[in-house]
Amino acid sequence: MGSNAGPSDAGPLAKFRLAICGGGIGGFTLASVLARHAHPDSPIEVHVYEAAQKISTIGAGLLIWPRTWHLIDLLGLEVETARISTEPPSEVPKPGFLYRLSDRQREPYTFYELMLPRATTLHRADLLDVLRYSLPTSYTIHTAKRLVCYAETQDSTGKPILTLYFTDGTTAETDVLVGADGLKSATRGCMYTLAHEHDCTPCTDVLTCPRCAVVTPQWSGMIIWRCLIPEERLRSVNPAHRALKFTLSYCGKNKHVVAYPISNGRIVNFIAFYTQPELEGTPYPDKSGEPAAKEEVLAHFVGWEREVLELLECTENLTKWAINCMGALPFSVSRRVALMGDAAHAKQTHQGAGAGQAMEDGYVLGRLLTHPSTTLARVPAVFQLFQKTRLHFTQDAAQVSRLTGRMVEFNAEGFYDGSDVPDEKAQLAALGRGIRELWNWQVDGNVDTLWERAEAGLAHLAGDENGFH
Repeated sequence: MGSNAGPSDAGPLAKFRLAICGGGIGGFTLASVLARHAHPDSPIEVHVYEAAQKISTIGAGLLIWPRTWHLIDLLGLEVETARISTEPPSEVPKPGFLYRLSDRQREPYTFYELMLPRATTLHRADLLDVLRYSLPTSYTIHTAKRLVCYAETQDSTGKPILTLYFTDGTTAETDVLVGADGLKSATRGCMYTLAHEHDCTPCTDVLTCPRCAVVTPQWSGMIIWRCLIPEERLRSVNPAHRALKFTLSYCGKNKHVVAYPISNGRIVNFIAFYTQPELEGTPYPDKSGEPAAKEEVLAHFVGWEREVLELLECTENLTKWAINCMGALPFSVSRRVALMGDAAHAKQTHQGAGAGQAMEDGYVLGRLLTHPSTTLARVPAVFQLFQKTRLHFTQDAAQVSRLTGRMVEFNAEGFYDGSDVPDEKAQLAALGRGIRELWNWQVDGNVDTLWERAEAGLAHLAGDENGFH
C-alpha cells in the first residue's frame, strides 16, 4: 500500500531515486530534511518503505533533551512539537531526571536532581506524526513492505541500480538505499553478507567471522517491563505522585524503574528494568515483546518505596522485552547503501538518546545528500563522509548510555554499589555528580558541530574530484 502522490511528470528531473527502508523517527527525519533542503531544480525522488501495515512505532514515551530540541528547531518543527509535549521546553532549567534511592521503604530519598533547560517528554507516535505530516505529497510512503534483501543489479540500459526484495514477493528499484529499519535491520544483514562474500575468508561464515559477526545484536543482560498508565488511575492512588509531573528514576541494585508523563500529561510512561550483568553478551533465552503478568514484576520489587509500588499497582497490559544492542560496527556504509539509527548503533536506553541520535543521523545524511555538489556518482564518497562523521560518535554515545545504566543500578566501578555503608549519602552524592558528567554531551553539544565537520569534508572532496569516484 502506498500513500502520497509520486513525482509529477511535469516536474524537474530528480537527481536520483532514494529508498528509505523504515518508517520510524529516524527515517522520517531523513525524509523531512531532504524535503527542507533539496534544491527545487534537482529534487530527490523519495520512497519510504515501512514493514508494518500502518505507520506506527513500538514503545510509547520519548525523552527530548537540549541537543534534540535544537535539532527539532533546525527542522522548523518546534511549534508543532511543543504542542504535543507534556510541557513546552523552556530556557529555564527544570528537573530533567530525579534519581532516587528506592529499593527500601525506610527513608527513600532523591540523591540527585538533574536540572536541564529545553527538555520535555512526549509520545513517540505524536512526534512521528509531526515528522510525517511535514513531508511533501511528492514523497511516496509504502506500508506492508518488509525488506528481505537488496541486490546490486543493472536496469535495461545497463545502468547500475539497487533492486529491493520484499516479503510479499514484490520488488522495487532505486539508486540509493538508506536502511533505517531498526535493530533487526535486513539492510544491515544484507550489507554485511555481501561485504563478507567479497572481502573475507571464504571458509568462514558471517556469524563466525572476526570482522562481520558483530552484525548480530547482543543481549545486554537486561529485561524491561513496560506499559502506559492513565493519569487519572495513578492520581486516584496518589494525587501527589511525583511521576505525574516529573521524570523519575527509582534506583536499586540491578534494578530501576523509570516513569514520566507524556501526551500532555494524560498518560504516565512506565518502564521497569532488571539486569543480570553477568549475562551481557549471551543469547536471550525467551521471546521478546511478550505479554507479562503484573505478579512477575511485583516479585522483583518487593520492599521498594511506596511510589514504586503505587506505579506497579496501576500497571495493566505489561509487555516484557529484552534490551538488545549493537556492537561497534566496523562500517555502516557500502557503496550506495547506508545504515542509520538503530540499524547502525542500537544502544541501551538509559539516556533516552536512541531517537535523538537517529534524528541526528537523518539530519547530517539529509544535508549531505541535498548538497549541490552531491550527485549519484558521488554518493559512495558522501556516504563514507557520513560514516566518518557519525559512526564513532554514536558508538561513543552508546557506551555513555551503558555506563549510565551501570550507575543507576549501582554497578559502576568506583561508585556506590548499593551496600549499607555509613557514608551512603556522600557516596550517592558522588554518584549523582558522576551521572551529571555523563549528561554533558546532551546539554552542551548539538548537531551543528557534526554538520560543520561534514560540510568541511564535502568542500575537501569537491576540491579533489578523485575523492568522488
